[in-house]
Amino acid sequence: MSLLNFFDKLNKISLYLLLIFIPLLYLPLTQNYLDFPKEILAQILIALSFIGWVGKSSLKGELILRGSKIFYFSLFFIIFSLFISSIFSISKKSSFLGLSLDYVDSFVNFVLLILFVFLVINSFEEKLDVISLITTFIISGFIAGVINLFQIYKIFLLPGQITKTITFNTIGNPNAFSIFSLLLLPISLFFAFRIKEISKPFFALFMISSLVFFLNILFLNFKTVWGALIITILFFFTLRTQDKKMSSVLIMLSMLGLIISVFFYFFSVPLRGFPNLPPEISLGFISEIEIIKGAFSNNLKNLILGTGPATFILDYSQYHSPLLNQTIFWGTRFLRGHSATFDWLLTKGILGFLGLIFLYLIAFYYLFKNLQKENFFEIKLGVGLTFISLIYVSLFYPFNFALWFSFFFILGVFFLFFSEKETKIFVNTSSKTMILNFILAISLFLSILLIVFNVRWYLAEVNFLKSLNLTDVNKSIEALENTVRLNPLIDNYWRNLSQLYLVQANAISQDSKIPLEEKRSKVNFAIAKGGEAINQAISIEPMNVANWNVRGFFYQNLIGIEGVENLALQSYRRAIQLEPSSPFAFAEIGRVYILLAQNFSQKDEQKKNENLNSAIEVLNKALKLKPDYPVANYLLAVALDQQGKLEEAIDKLEKAKVSAPQDFGLRFQLGMLYWRKGDLDKAQAEFEETLKINSDYSNAIYMLGLIYDKKGEKEMAKKEFEKVLKLNPENQEVKKILENLEKGLSALEGLTSKEPQTQLPPEIRKR
Repeated sequence: MSLLNFFDKLNKISLYLLLIFIPLLYLPLTQNYLDFPKEILAQILIALSFIGWVGKSSLKGELILRGSKIFYFSLFFIIFSLFISSIFSISKKSSFLGLSLDYVDSFVNFVLLILFVFLVINSFEEKLDVISLITTFIISGFIAGVINLFQIYKIFLLPGQITKTITFNTIGNPNAFSIFSLLLLPISLFFAFRIKEISKPFFALFMISSLVFFLNILFLNFKTVWGALIITILFFFTLRTQDKKMSSVLIMLSMLGLIISVFFYFFSVPLRGFPNLPPEISLGFISEIEIIKGAFSNNLKNLILGTGPATFILDYSQYHSPLLNQTIFWGTRFLRGHSATFDWLLTKGILGFLGLIFLYLIAFYYLFKNLQKENFFEIKLGVGLTFISLIYVSLFYPFNFALWFSFFFILGVFFLFFSEKETKIFVNTSSKTMILNFILAISLFLSILLIVFNVRWYLAEVNFLKSLNLTDVNKSIEALENTVRLNPLIDNYWRNLSQLYLVQANAISQDSKIPLEEKRSKVNFAIAKGGEAINQAISIEPMNVANWNVRGFFYQNLIGIEGVENLALQSYRRAIQLEPSSPFAFAEIGRVYILLAQNFSQKDEQKKNENLNSAIEVLNKALKLKPDYPVANYLLAVALDQQGKLEEAIDKLEKAKVSAPQDFGLRFQLGMLYWRKGDLDKAQAEFEETLKINSDYSNAIYMLGLIYDKKGEKEMAKKEFEKVLKLNPENQEVKKILENLEKGLSALEGLTSKEPQTQLPPEIRKR
C-alpha cells in the first residue's frame, strides 16, 4: 500500500466508522453510557480523518476545496464567536473542554464538528461518492430504529442491565430518537425513489428503512416531531416543481403523512397498542426565557458574548425562578434548557446567535437557488427538507451529542450537493509544500495529543463509576484517586473525593481497635485530604454551586474544631449568591447555627440563644422560598425546641408532615418531640409510621423499644432491641439493654439515657 493510498483510506474509513458507530454505540462503563463514548470516539476519528486528508493532499500536491467563500466564512465566524465567548466565559475550563460526562457544548467539540463538516465536503472526489456515506448513516440508523421498536415493546435485544427498559435506545431519550428518525426519513424516502429504476434491492432497503423511521416517529409520538413533519411536507409541496417528474406514489405518501401528522399534532393521544412511555422531563419555554432575561440583564458581556459554552447549568442555578420551588423538580439542576436554539443564544450571546442565523440564511439561499441545478434533485430535496426539519426542532428541543453530530453531518452533505464552486490550490512550490507539511505535522501532533487525553479522560470516567459502585470506602478512595490522576480537571471528581475522605474520617474515629494516637493521626490526615479535595474542586469550578454546598457540608461535619464553623457559613453564603432561589443553603446555615447552639448549651446561654435566633431567622428565609421544605421545617422545630418552645416545635413538624408524608426522618423527629413531651402513644405512632417507610431505621426501632419498656411491655421491648442488635451487632449499649430486660430491669438501668443521633436529611447524605 502506497503512502498516498494509506492517507486516503485513513481519511475516508474514519468517516465511515463515525457514521456506523455514532447511531449505535453505547458503553456501560461510565455514568453517561451514550453521549460520552460517542463524543470520545468522534473526536478521535475526526482527528484521524483530518490527518488523512492533509496527508493525501500533501502527497497529491493539490488542495480541493468545495463550497463558496461565504459558507466557509460563516463557519469561521461561528468558530470565532465560540472562541471569544469561551475566553470571556464565566467558566473558561468548561467552555473550552466541556463538563464532566458532557463535552457536547464545548469549544473543542464544536470546532471538531465543524472540521467534520469540512471533511464531509472535501474528502471525496465526486459528489456521487458521498451517497455511500449517507447510505451508511441510513443503514446504521435503520438498525438503531429496529432495536428501538423492539425496546419500546419490551423485547430487549441488547446486552447489559441498562438496556432492560423501554426508554433505552442508542441515541438518547425517546424524544431524541424521534427527532433522529425524523431527520433520516426524508433522505431515505427520496433516496428510494431516486434509485428505484437502478437497484431494486437498494430501493427495498431504503423503503423499509423509511417505514422503520416512520414507525418510530408514530409510536414515540412526540408533538414537536409531528410539527416538524408538517413543516417538512409543506416545504416539499412548495419546492416540488412541474419541471421535475415526481413519483405519484411519493406524492401520495407525502399527503398521507401530512394527514397523519396533523392528526397527531392536534390530538396527541396514543392509540390502543401504542407503547406507554413515561413523559420526558425538561425545562419549560417560559423558564428558559426567565433565565435568559436574568443573564442578559446582569451585564452587557452576557448579552453580546453569552455566559460561555457549556455554562447552562450554572446559568440555571443563578437565574431560575423561585416558582420552580413549588414543583417536584425544585432540586433538579438542568444540564440543558428548553431548546438548542435558546441554549445557543444564552451561552453564546447575540454574536454567536447571529453566526447561526447567518448560516441558516446562506443555507436557504442555496436551497432556493441551486435546487433545480445538476442531476441530484431528489437527493438535494431530501437533504434540504431534513435540514429544514432540524432547524425547526432546534427551536423546541435541546440537542444531545448524537443530534448535534447529525446536524453537522446533514449540514456538510447539504453544502456539498448545493455548492457549485470547486477551488483547486496546487502545491507546486517549495514554500507551499512546506506550509502543507507543517500543517500535517501540527495536525499529527494535535491529534495524538487529543487521542491521549481522550483515552485518559475515558479511563478516568471508568474509574469514577467504579468508585461509586464500591462499598468499601478505602477502595472507593483508591479508585477515585486514580480518577483524579487521569483527569484532574473535573471538579465533580474532587467533590466526591472530599466526601469519601469525610466518611473515612468518621469510620476511623469510631473504630475502637485503633490506638488513640494512631486514630488521631489518621483522622487528621483524612480531614486534611478531604479539605484539599473540596478546595481543589472550587479552584477548578468556582461558579458551581454544588462545590460550595459540599464544602459547607464538609466543614459543617467538623464543627467542634475551632474555626470550621466560619468556613461552613462562608461556603453556604457563597452558595446562596450562586443559587439565590434555592432554600437548601439557607436551611444548612440554620443547621450550622443549631449545631453551634448545642456546643454552647452548657457554656454560654447568651451565645446559645444568639445562634438559635440566627438559625430561626435564616430558616424562615428558606421557608419563604419554599414553605413546604421539610428540612427547613424540621430544623426550625429543633431550634424552637431548644428554646423551650416544645408545643410550637411540635406544631411546626405536624404541618411539615402533611407536605412530606414519606419523609421518615421528619416523622422520627416528631416522635422524639412527643417522647420528650411524655405523650408515649403519639410518639409510638410516629415511630411506627417511620418504620413503615424505612423498616431498617435503627433509631426508630430503638425508640420504639424504649416506649414498650416505659409501658411495661418487656417482651415487645425485647423484640425491638433484638432487631436493633441484628442491624448493629457491635453495639454494646444494646447488648446491655437486652441484659437488663432479661433480668426484668428497666432498659436503661445502669446506662446514661441519651437520644439517638439525628440522621441528616437524605439530600445531604447523598452528597
